[in-house]
This record gives sequence, C-alpha cells and structure tokens, in this order.
Amino acid sequence: MTAAGPYRVPAVTIDARVAYTNNPPTSAMRGFGAMQVVLGYESEMDKIARAVRLDPVEVRRLNALQRGDRLPVGQEIESHVALPELAARAWDGLGEPSLPRAPHLKIGRGLAANLQPYGRIVWLHDWSSAWVGFEMDGSLVVRTGVPDVGGGQASSLCQIAAEVLGVDLERVSIHIADSALTPLAGTTTATRQLYMSGNAVLEAATRLKGQILGVAAGILGVDAGALELAEGAAQAPDGRAIPLPELLAQCARQGVPRSYLGVYHAPAGEPVDLERGPGKVFPDYTFGAHAVEVEVDTETGAVRVLKHVAAHDVGRAINPQSVEGQIQGGAVMGLGYGLMEEVILEEGVNLTTSFAAYLIPSALDVPDVEPLVMESGEGLGPFGARGIGEPPIGPPAAAVANAIYDAVGVRVGRLPITPERVWQALQAQTGRGEGSGERS
Repeated sequence: MTAAGPYRVPAVTIDARVAYTNNPPTSAMRGFGAMQVVLGYESEMDKIARAVRLDPVEVRRLNALQRGDRLPVGQEIESHVALPELAARAWDGLGEPSLPRAPHLKIGRGLAANLQPYGRIVWLHDWSSAWVGFEMDGSLVVRTGVPDVGGGQASSLCQIAAEVLGVDLERVSIHIADSALTPLAGTTTATRQLYMSGNAVLEAATRLKGQILGVAAGILGVDAGALELAEGAAQAPDGRAIPLPELLAQCARQGVPRSYLGVYHAPAGEPVDLERGPGKVFPDYTFGAHAVEVEVDTETGAVRVLKHVAAHDVGRAINPQSVEGQIQGGAVMGLGYGLMEEVILEEGVNLTTSFAAYLIPSALDVPDVEPLVMESGEGLGPFGARGIGEPPIGPPAAAVANAIYDAVGVRVGRLPITPERVWQALQAQTGRGEGSGERS
C-alpha cells in the first residue's frame, strides 16, 4: 500500500518476502507497515531532485498524488492530498541556514514526506460504540471503552459531545477503559480512536440532540430544525430559550430518553484480489512532510539535529494542543528510530537488554519540533478530522538521511544512522577505508 509513498507511480512492481529466523519475534510499532519504507522512497526522491536539478519541494509537488490517483495495490485516493503545501510550509519553516561552528562541522538540510493510513483495514469491519447522556442538572456524561494512552483521546471525545450539545466542556465528564462500565470501543491502535470512537460519540450526541430538541419544539411551538442547543439551553430564532434542566425535566415527564448509545461502523469492504483487480484496503490516509537541518561532524560522524519542522494535514484539529503534542512526540520518536535506537542480536540472542544500551532520545538530543497543522476538512473522522497518532514518526529518519547527504555527500542506507556508520561512509568516500558497505 505505501511502498511508493505519496507519489504517482504509474508502473510499479513490488516483491515482498517473509523470512523465518531464530531472532526474537517483533510486533507492531507506531506506524507499522508504512514507516519502514519512507527511508527508501524519500532517498530516491532526493536523488531524483539532485539528478534533474530541482529543489526538494518542487520535485515533490510535481510527483505528488492527487485525488483520483491509485496506490500500488490499486486503491483510489478519494480525498485531498495537501502534500505540495505541506512540503513548502515545512521547508520554509526552517528559516535562514545556520552557520557552521567550526571547519570540520558541516550543515545540511533535508526534506521527507509520507502517507500513513488511519483506521483498520476495511475488511475487518471495524466498529466502536459510545453512550452519551444528560444528568438532570444539564451536565453531560460520556461512556466509551477507549484506552487513552496519553494521546488525548478522552478529552477530544468530550469536546465533540460538548460542541454538538451546547454544553461547556467543564460540565462534561467521561468514563473510559473499564469494559464493565462502558460500551466497547476497541483498541487504541492503527490511529483509529478519534476516527472510530469520535464518530460514535458524534452519532450519539447528534441523535441525543434530536431527541431533546423534539421536546423543546413542542414547548416553544416551532419546528425542531429551527432550534439550537447552545450555552446550556435550547434556543429559538426569536430569542426564546429553555434552560437544559427545565427541558430535561420535561423529557422525563414525557418519557423521552435523555441518553443515546451510538455505534459507528467503518466503511466495509472485501479483501483485495490481486489476480482480478484493485480494491479498497484502508479507509483513508494522512499526509505529512518534515524538514530538518543537521550538523555533521566530519571527524567523528556525529549528527546533531539543529531544526525540525513537521507539517501534517489533520483534516480538522479537534484538540489543537493534543494534535501538536502528537506531532512533536511522533517526530522525536522518529528521530530516535533514525539516529540511535538499535537492538543488537548475536546468533539470535538479544544483547540490548536495558535502556543503558538501547538509547532513546532525551531533551538534550533533539531540538524543539515546530508543528505546522493544516486543516483541509476532508478526513473521515468527526468534523472531517484525520488520524494523527502514527503519521509523524515516518518522515524524520528519511529527512535526516537527506540532510546528511546535503551536508557531507554520503548516504547511509541502514538505520539507525549512528556516528560509526556516518564515519565509515565518509572514509569510504575519501578512499581511506573500506566503508561499511551501507552507502546507497
């Protein structure tokens, strides 16, 4: 699905193989299946740009997917692809180039883009449920089995319910995760929770709004479609209003439910038959572009990231602060994946047994990541939102690799790009050593 990246490739053949080894088993990581190929296709885009003397933004603009194009497996892109704008904004966000601090320190810049599916494969027939109900005082309760793992899922669901039902966010409480007390919402994986549970909350809140306003319409003598829930009251166009506690009391007297259980079913599909033709695999995709500036020490091979700008089209930022946090966290995780995180195996034995050996980035290893949020409004989530949990991890390693080439003219084709590998590539370039055999 993602091997050709966010680009139009009219002729493509993909050969995938599975190999059984005696190494420890691996499992899903943030952006699984899509992040692994970004280094490959973005290194090729960088080579193409240099070969035809185009700047990195222009080569991506000319080759970016557009609505109606198809991915290698045949799935048609059905929504807006903001890649040209994202690449331009990320690149411009770097500002003026930094000056080298010493003769042996070289400065380079790199750009990388990606596409990442959000939501689970369509033939898994994914679904999520949420219960939204009013208390008699007009406060609101949301119940859904969402595991909030730090991405702000719970607060975003509260915002959706508050927006639809005209209740201050401070008057919304939420119960999550405990399947004994909440309807099922599935796992927090595959960048699916805002898309799936967000749509379930949106459906529940919208249906509940209809029930409540039906009662208000009878009291005020106007059509329900002319009423609105806002500021804790049902409001008519002529200025008359019924406070929520009074309206909910009337609902109780009339036997109208003050809650609703919403169930959202994702668009379904059947497994793709590669023998007979294309089909739909994922519901939709999130696009992004990252630009970085690095400093490379030609004496040691050490790489220091000086600037990092990350731009993503999130469709609609339900919780802007959480969106920026997801982008920054994913970018830092991607830098760790690209520059320092490595499991060393010897004859199937894991020698990397602690965080003393498996290095992850600290605040001293990365710059402040500048998140640039674009809102096309074309996602499949609530209010046109797209998933943003996994996408930001894809571009950083590739952007750094391209920046290293810009600085010192060598490509390291194996991650992580450690100082040793950069130094070996530099030695091979000057003919002073055999190199690592990893240049591409």
